[in-house]
Amino acid sequence: MLTSELSGATRIIPVLGYPIDHVRAPRVYNPAFDSAGLNWCQVPMGVHPDDLAATLAQLAKVGNLQGLNITMPHKASAYALCSVAGPEARRTRLVNTLRLQADGSWAGESFDGIGFVRAARHHGMLDTDRPALIVGVGGAGTAIAFALLAAGVKDLILANRDPLRAERLGQELLAADPQVRLRIGMAHAASAALVVNATSLGLSPGDPLPFDPALLAAKAAVFDIIAARDTELVAAAQARGLRALGGRPMIEHQVSAQIDFWRGASFPLEALA
Repeated sequence: MLTSELSGATRIIPVLGYPIDHVRAPRVYNPAFDSAGLNWCQVPMGVHPDDLAATLAQLAKVGNLQGLNITMPHKASAYALCSVAGPEARRTRLVNTLRLQADGSWAGESFDGIGFVRAARHHGMLDTDRPALIVGVGGAGTAIAFALLAAGVKDLILANRDPLRAERLGQELLAADPQVRLRIGMAHAASAALVVNATSLGLSPGDPLPFDPALLAAKAAVFDIIAARDTELVAAAQARGLRALGGRPMIEHQVSAQIDFWRGASFPLEALA
């Protein structure tokens, strides 16, 4: 949408994060809104974690608010502020999408996992019969792990700077599906067919690599979910001859589902305690 086309009839969809300077999501969302014939506009808003609840309360009073996008580090806190949530949000206790209800409360759902699985499948990276490694088990990594499990991947490897956090997620995945095979740590990286960077490393040019592509099998595929820039990990993986993909397709594949949610389409929402 051109700035000259904005008007009082435009519905806004802020994306809330902190810090916010790396966020490039409007470059995907606003063209998608235009393609769908929607007079909507996404704008980034930097919100400190301490101010999230107060910010949501104030945004609920904005008359032309269509909904909200939620990014790091707010996904768990935003979930806690919802009154109803969809199945992915309830499984992960995270949301990346909020919709204001008629009673002024928030409904939330997580579309990170849906977008990831659709993008990985579209690009021929998803093989449900082979192991997948997720590096980083924060909000996005957790959503992706549950989505891969739902897609039929029964062999998951989790790696995290704090291994105890990976072990906790592993227990949650086992509770969801006792048949899943779980391993913890980069020592198992060579067996993975799909390797996902779900850390924040790569957002800035000076960041170290989240892992060394030399640890991976020759036929492994690398999916770096960072969409703000072309990362050094993708370049390093490609230099080693591996298939590698950045994060923009993940966003592109979740937009249509989010648009439906923001429009008020029926989703299996349940009340949260």
